[in-house]
Amino acid sequence: MNSFKQTLRRAAFLSLLTALALPAVGAAQPELQEIVVHDRARGELSPGTQAPSPDQLMTAIESNTAPTTLVALLEYGERVECHACVPLLQRALLEHRDPEVRRISAWWLRHRIFALAPIMAQMQTVLATDASATRRARAAMALGEFMDPSGFTFLRDAAMGDTAPEVRAAAVTALGRLNHGGALPVLSAALADTAVEVRRAAISQVLLVNFYRDETALMGALVDDDAEIRMRAARLLGTFRTSEAVPALVGMLETDGNTRVRQAAAWALGRIGGETARGALRTAMTAEGDSLVQNAIEVALAMR
Repeated sequence: MNSFKQTLRRAAFLSLLTALALPAVGAAQPELQEIVVHDRARGELSPGTQAPSPDQLMTAIESNTAPTTLVALLEYGERVECHACVPLLQRALLEHRDPEVRRISAWWLRHRIFALAPIMAQMQTVLATDASATRRARAAMALGEFMDPSGFTFLRDAAMGDTAPEVRAAAVTALGRLNHGGALPVLSAALADTAVEVRRAAISQVLLVNFYRDETALMGALVDDDAEIRMRAARLLGTFRTSEAVPALVGMLETDGNTRVRQAAAWALGRIGGETARGALRTAMTAEGDSLVQNAIEVALAMR
């Protein structure tokens, strides 16, 4: 009897499993997903990307196609196998007039693992020795876009020692793109460079390089001759909540002749907080005559 009951239970259990495993009659069946095969000749990873053929890429590069069109083709052709395109784009890094074309050329070449080493070597040589400041600056930007740590030493040396401000600025920008730890002291030194374009480049990279916190260098930038640099320095010190900067920010809020700089100082004081900062904001509210700065002070006072 017990054996018979066990047999019935087993049969019921198997029936339940079958019912769960099989869809009900008439139920909608899920559509089979199309399997997409990667076509290395066209470079397509997914349907609809319309990747160009190698011939189309070559034609676009050689025929001075409009920059926006060439950029789009190179983006869609990220994985297209076009060995003949490599030297053409390598030349574009130094010779093309459009900075976006130079950037996308470096990006495309960065994916050519076996071709990248000699291209890197060429850019390093150009940066270190070429007589043209324009070519040196473009080589620096290319090294940043390659994002290879081996380019750091060349970029550091150019940022610290090249005679042309445009090259130093390009090298500083490239160091931000590279995000190399060794760039931290270079950025601090660049914030005190004699050329405003280099100082602007440096302060633009502060949040792009991990662990940059040289607050002393940033406080020095609060008295820069350039209003854009003063404004950015104030906002960065507020972002870092640098309490040591409060006296300088209060002075900036009270006396700086640039509206945007005073707005930035107000925001930074609100962000840092503390009774000294808030007291200065309340005082400035009664003395400030610019409505835009008054609005910034109101926002700053509302911060917690």
